[in-house]
Amino acid sequence: MTSKNKTSQPDNLSAAEDTSSDEKSLDAQAIEATDPIAADMAAANEDYIMEIVSPIFPALDEDDKEGDDNSTSDEGSSENDADSTTDLEKIVNDAALTQDLSAVEARLKELEESTKEHSEIKAAETSFKSSADASNEASADDATSIKDVADTFSSYLRSRRRALFRFVRRYSLLSGILALLSLAILSAIIVFFIRVSNVPSTDTVIADARTRAEAPAWTPGKYDADESLLLTGIEVISRTRSTTAISSDAAQFGATGYANSVVRLTYTGNAIAATKISKLGYANTQGWNAIGNEESQSVTYQATSGVSTTKVLDAIGDVLSKLDEHNPNEAVTYSSQFSGATFTVLDASFDRSQQTCWVKMSGVSTTFYGSLTCEITASFTFDASTGTWTLDSVSPSAGLKYDYSGLVGTWKGTFISCEASSGSSCYAGRTNPLTLAITSASFSRDQLTLTATVEGVMHNHGALNTSYRWYPGDTEFKNASTSLVTSGTIGEEIQVSGTIDLTNASLNTNSASNTTHATAQKPQLKVTFDSANSSVMAQLISTHTENGQTVTFTDTYQLTKE
Repeated sequence: MTSKNKTSQPDNLSAAEDTSSDEKSLDAQAIEATDPIAADMAAANEDYIMEIVSPIFPALDEDDKEGDDNSTSDEGSSENDADSTTDLEKIVNDAALTQDLSAVEARLKELEESTKEHSEIKAAETSFKSSADASNEASADDATSIKDVADTFSSYLRSRRRALFRFVRRYSLLSGILALLSLAILSAIIVFFIRVSNVPSTDTVIADARTRAEAPAWTPGKYDADESLLLTGIEVISRTRSTTAISSDAAQFGATGYANSVVRLTYTGNAIAATKISKLGYANTQGWNAIGNEESQSVTYQATSGVSTTKVLDAIGDVLSKLDEHNPNEAVTYSSQFSGATFTVLDASFDRSQQTCWVKMSGVSTTFYGSLTCEITASFTFDASTGTWTLDSVSPSAGLKYDYSGLVGTWKGTFISCEASSGSSCYAGRTNPLTLAITSASFSRDQLTLTATVEGVMHNHGALNTSYRWYPGDTEFKNASTSLVTSGTIGEEIQVSGTIDLTNASLNTNSASNTTHATAQKPQLKVTFDSANSSVMAQLISTHTENGQTVTFTDTYQLTKE
């Protein structure tokens, strides 16, 4: 409200103060009865309040207009009464919204003319109210405004409720169908979530998996350690409802539902780990109970360390065969040369990220003449599907190392035969067989050198017409030195040869018939060491030239080490 009408009658204040107490009481009652805003608010119904609120809440008019149109046909008798108050309600509404008291006073004056009995009382009340204290009027106006807002909001709520009731009454069948449909949808949603969430608990699944799950049927390979896999971890991947049992023979009578769970099982050993994905079934018969058998869906393996070096040494034959296959040009056949060798592991390495490993080994083969040493490296790859190591390749990591210390010693010869290049044989070597004393054996640059002394008989005579056990010119020698070296590739047979130096030897010579015309050459010695047959054969070759004719005698001996 504005202050225009509040201060328009200041001269009437002194007259009002002279009024008696009875008049003040009567005037107060008159004010209460004739206050235009209070009287109109008291007389207004909910429709009036809605007219005040409608500028603030425009949407209310649409709902209320539809209700008012329907109620107009049913309330024809009260149509004239409602029209008689329409002007007053609009004016009061305008006065309340614009807070223009002058319009209210003008309308009140018209009311005073129509109601003569209360005209004087209304004038007195108006005069008395205008002379009231300005501060009291301000507080009263604030209280009236708060009350108007509260009443307006309450009326809005009631109007919304009435609009809902009117909609329900008008569309009762449709409302019922919508309500039932809403309830059905809500019930279905609730049942769905209850059903989905009603599965075996994680603890139940873990306990069941610990009892029913079986370790993977793992069999170690040639290069794997013999060990057992133990269950070390259980992880529940999923728990879901199912319309059927995990298998047809696992269906339970009276079961209210079925569920399946997928678990990840971890098994570990000393050098391997297995991950198994399994499916477990359950039936709801007064609680979730395990049914059926475990269904293994997949098993994968991972190596946690390299091959078993002990198993690799046990399968060294396969390793050597692979070596020969990949290295066909080697001087020796490893699978035969080192079939009975003693192998030791020099080094090993494991790459966990690549799931590979290699083993470096040394093999020493004890031979007829000493020993032969090799160094090889075998590479392996882990197969995640079977959980076993496979041999990929083998290669020499160093050259062969020969040790001929077994040749050192005294070798005693047994006479085998004597052959002459012309004429008959001479068997002087039968009574004085060859003796070979090897003092050292050295190997350098693929060549074997044997240092030794020799004892035997050389034939320093010409061709014979007939065979003799001893013929003039046959010479015994002792402590003759020689150096024997290999000729060709060293393999299973070792052939060494050299010249016997008789310079410092002790000689015992029978006189020859014609020594002046005879020329003796240094005897030759050839020795063959056959490691395959464990035998040693020696040939002492004597060459003599007489009267322009050269003859060669070859004495063959089988040597045996003393």
